[in-house]
Amino acid sequence: MKVLRSLEPEDTDTAFLIREFWEPLLFGWNFPSWLIDEAIKQHFNWTTIVRHLQGGQVAHWVRGVMMYLSTVDQKSMLKQLTVMAMTESEPTVEQEELRLMLLLDGFEVSDRKLVSVQGPISVTQERNRVLTNLASSSFARKDVIATHLKEAEDQFSSGKMHVSMGQSRSAFQAGVEDAVALVEKKISRKAGSGLKNQVVFLREENFLSADEEAAFLAAWGFLSAGAHPGLPPDEVGRIGLIFGLEFIQVVMIKAKNLV
Repeated sequence: MKVLRSLEPEDTDTAFLIREFWEPLLFGWNFPSWLIDEAIKQHFNWTTIVRHLQGGQVAHWVRGVMMYLSTVDQKSMLKQLTVMAMTESEPTVEQEELRLMLLLDGFEVSDRKLVSVQGPISVTQERNRVLTNLASSSFARKDVIATHLKEAEDQFSSGKMHVSMGQSRSAFQAGVEDAVALVEKKISRKAGSGLKNQVVFLREENFLSADEEAAFLAAWGFLSAGAHPGLPPDEVGRIGLIFGLEFIQVVMIKAKNLV
């Protein structure tokens, strides 16, 4: 919504000029007539238009009968509007926020299309799954973990990749520590301090396999590394978020067998 609004020139200060700007632009992007009609009807108020498309509320007259467009058609317009907004806009804070949010969902804009990034994983969908499972888990600090994950995503969206990585690392560490606490309670043996010792402890107690132990330690190493040569910062932040989410999911699922 913000990026679409930013496209409109400042001197379009009348309804006529606003329509003169938007109608050719939408036509040039091959938007169907029903979408252009809806935009005109809503006076090019993109907050309202996007909300109506998201809610499946857009309809038009067909031979005297009011017909609602299919949800698929309306959602496809949201994608096309996103591509237009990214392509037509100048580099701004709002545009960068939109780009990063798309990256979290596993997409980027290329050649006037919305395409999946390499190894597509929607961080937003994964986060929702993890938070749902976390809410019903027996982890003592599930609220703390959820806060770290949300903060990691917020910082990523703001372009603060180093801070985002720190939050992902904190969530990862808290997930391992809560799993360790559950195992300790069951066997009456302490794991010791330090994440490496705790991961080894989980493998020794058959909570993790040897391969999983190596994977957890490798992920921890990635999250803790000060530099990642050859990786753009936004990819580092996205991968860090994925590691935090997926490894927390692993220990949560395994922990269900302990209670």
